[in-house]
Amino acid sequence: MKNSYLFLCLCLFASLLLSSCAHPMLEAKEYTATTVSKTFKTDANGAYAAVRSVLKINGYAITTEDLQNGIVTSGWKASTADSHYVAPFGHRDYGVNGAYFKLEIRLIPDGSSTRVEIASKVKSIVAHLKSSEIEEKKILSKVGDYLRGPDIRLTNIGIDE
Repeated sequence: MKNSYLFLCLCLFASLLLSSCAHPMLEAKEYTATTVSKTFKTDANGAYAAVRSVLKINGYAITTEDLQNGIVTSGWKASTADSHYVAPFGHRDYGVNGAYFKLEIRLIPDGSSTRVEIASKVKSIVAHLKSSEIEEKKILSKVGDYLRGPDIRLTNIGIDE
């Protein structure tokens, strides 16, 4: 009786030990959450210098630079409280934990201008995570600040650079 009790306890302990191994059951897939773009009056080299500077100043590591195709990719960052959300019942639910995003910036020359296109790539276990576009628009705004000349003309309808 004592041996069978000891054997039962040993089997129970072994099953608990084996079942507690930490191995991933799910793996997040990368997908594009949003794409935002803006056209600037500069050549591709000027836009590239602005994008590179703005990413570094805002804490983004640059992991790849494909100058031939005009693509700059940042490193992965944890989502912030207002950067990404889910909308399960038609309203935005921010503060998604465990989600990561990176920015993929494409520089598309168009004559004397360059369109800067920023795509937010996301990895998250939560399905249908969306970008609030705050980070992407902030980067575009800072690129505009970087490219703004020393002289501007401000009128009642806005700034003329």
